[in-house]
Amino acid sequence: MHLLEVVKIAEVSCHAFQVQLTLVVILSSDRQSLPTDLNHGSQMYDFHTLSPPDFEELVRDLLQAELKVTCESFGSGPDLGIDFRFSTGADDTIIQAKHFVTTGANGLVGTAKLEDAKVKALKASRYILATSVSMTPMLKARIQKAMPSAPLKARDILGKQDLNNLLRKHPDIERKHFKLWLSSTAVLERILKSGVYNRTKAEMTAIRSVVPKFVYNGSVPQAEAILNKHGALIVAGEPGVGKSTLARMLVWLHAEQGWKIAVIDDIREAFEVAHEGEKRLIFFDDFLGQIRLSSDVIRDIDQRFPPFLQRVRSSKDVRFILTTRDYILRQAQAESSKLSSTEFNASEFVLNVGHYTRAVRAQILFNHLFFSKLRNEQRDSLLADNFFLRMIDHRNFNPRLIEMLVSPDFISLSDRPIRETVLLTLENPEALWEKPFRSHISEDGRALMLAIFFNSSRTTLIDLEKTFVRMAKASDIRLSRANSVRRFRLALKELEGSVLAIQNQRVSFSNPGVRDYLQRAIVEDRFVESAVEVVTDYAEVFQAWSFYKAQGSENQQHSLTKQWVAAMLRLSKSASGSVLHRLALLLEVYEALRSRELIGLIKLEASRLSAVRLRASEATAGCFVMQLLVESHLPKNDRQGVIVSINAAMRKMVQDESDTLILNDLRSVIRGLEKLDVEPTETAEAIAEGLKLFVESMEIELEDVQEEDDLAEFEELLLELLNDYNVNDTDAITAIGDQRESIEEKSDDEDNDDDDDDEGYTPTRRLKDEPDSDEAIRSIFDTLRKR
Repeated sequence: MHLLEVVKIAEVSCHAFQVQLTLVVILSSDRQSLPTDLNHGSQMYDFHTLSPPDFEELVRDLLQAELKVTCESFGSGPDLGIDFRFSTGADDTIIQAKHFVTTGANGLVGTAKLEDAKVKALKASRYILATSVSMTPMLKARIQKAMPSAPLKARDILGKQDLNNLLRKHPDIERKHFKLWLSSTAVLERILKSGVYNRTKAEMTAIRSVVPKFVYNGSVPQAEAILNKHGALIVAGEPGVGKSTLARMLVWLHAEQGWKIAVIDDIREAFEVAHEGEKRLIFFDDFLGQIRLSSDVIRDIDQRFPPFLQRVRSSKDVRFILTTRDYILRQAQAESSKLSSTEFNASEFVLNVGHYTRAVRAQILFNHLFFSKLRNEQRDSLLADNFFLRMIDHRNFNPRLIEMLVSPDFISLSDRPIRETVLLTLENPEALWEKPFRSHISEDGRALMLAIFFNSSRTTLIDLEKTFVRMAKASDIRLSRANSVRRFRLALKELEGSVLAIQNQRVSFSNPGVRDYLQRAIVEDRFVESAVEVVTDYAEVFQAWSFYKAQGSENQQHSLTKQWVAAMLRLSKSASGSVLHRLALLLEVYEALRSRELIGLIKLEASRLSAVRLRASEATAGCFVMQLLVESHLPKNDRQGVIVSINAAMRKMVQDESDTLILNDLRSVIRGLEKLDVEPTETAEAIAEGLKLFVESMEIELEDVQEEDDLAEFEELLLELLNDYNVNDTDAITAIGDQRESIEEKSDDEDNDDDDDDEGYTPTRRLKDEPDSDEAIRSIFDTLRKR
């Protein structure tokens, strides 16, 4: 048997995203038939999440599996297609894969008529047509009539139902094409019924929309390898390079495979959502902050991050994915003793992303254009004269810029033609929001953007409305009480989609680049001086102070001491935030400004501590306040009075909350109380009482200690504290011994277990070689041109 010369044809036409991709293959005279009966399953795909190349590859893989042949794969060439071939005999067969997103049956029949003459010239003995259009007997007859020169049998016309049937017959092919099932309704419903809370539901719904545009690249297997080995992954990189997108795809892949998902915005939540015996993936986006590192983040990281990572490393049932900007991570490692320690060794699970091959860049741009809602003339402008190659090869190319530059919402904010907007933005990405902010967004819209900036990362609509009124005042915008609600709602409507996103009555910037731009604009306009005049609630004052402090020496040239004192007075009167957080912020501001007018406010907040019960969740803030007081420059008598108040409050926390404190937090609180050195007898009695309470309930924390080394560290730390305060350690030693036996038994069971080390999660696919020549890329983008 000799191989026949392969005849190739690949014709591509596009009308309203209608795409035809033609493959030529050679089959033996044993004419294998294709199934036309349906095995009704629970999932029916309509393939709308697949781009034309994705659909073509799916058809190729399905037919290879069904016909038991192997195709050679080639890059795109001058005939405008991705060619496949195989040869097992004398008969040649043409396979066409036609993906029609919007034009449906009429578009399919119209294209079939145009193809008839080309198919006739090939003189094939068999013709197979695979399409995403749903088939009926009448439609099959219309297609056959439209192609009288093609040897096309009704059984060889494979529509949407037939392809779904093949997918059920070949589940391995379905799993390989993850973009097919990751965004399906069935997957979404299964995930959202898994018990996740509202924040996670909103995140998972948002992730689903990202799937069609995602381009598989080398970062995926690298990230999976780190997760498999360490259980934790930090995705780092410059702004806009796709950190969050990669992390979200990994989250979605895990969710589909049965892992329960928890999306958190505070490291303390990680301990609360990780449960023994339950596969749980925890996602924390921008875990070190969005644009700058703050002291409270460093405190939380030093206190809670290392112990939780130890927990992750010791459990196959918990995984942790975090993202951060690379410069913030470097800053955190410089300032945090834990992140920079050799024991921590963060480099083991950090993946720096952002380098994309030319082929991957091309696919990123293609997918965004294919699924965008740009007008035809706008899309055609980007395709004309191969302008898209300039975008792909631009030194400032990154996925975030591409997402914005093909977004109708963003383009509508510009008064320039789309190509001019694209070029100006690529040349100067920092000015992405300059023109819209300065010239196109209304003054109310600008006030709303500033209100989001000077607030928590996901603020409520109720809180945002109050900040909007204040930022309008700071911007000299006349806003009466009677019409403030109406103008707030109009500003929301103006910015939703292009600038902000609203989920579950919470508002955030839809793109982190907006916050980056505003940070520069606020500095240029010296707007922080105006903002300080109006901020009142804790979130506003905290964000404004963090921003002001981050400017460093520049602030020394125009000190705002009087304004900050007034802001702190408004904060104290508003009673916004917790007493501990207000006290911590007041002490921090006092140390920077040394204004005596703040002393009275500090003493007032300290006196309020006696009327509140501090919860375990406030342990870190309490430790920070104690540390600030140890180092404070407050006058001696004033300082001592505040120390007595915080000592009493934290002592009460130890007595009442030790059964819910983790051991590391309990130790930090105890060491903080020791440094205050106030009322030593009463403090020692309270600590001893708290330690007894901890031992009585420590089984919950012990269950999470699954490694011998971690248990030994836990034992050493606890016994040291019990010994320091003369607390009987018998019960603690017994409980620790029981847990040690449990760990040893579990280790023996695992040694005898022949299952895969990472049962429950299947990595995705391997990378394939992608063409990156101008000719190959042009051929792919030609599928977007309308005819």
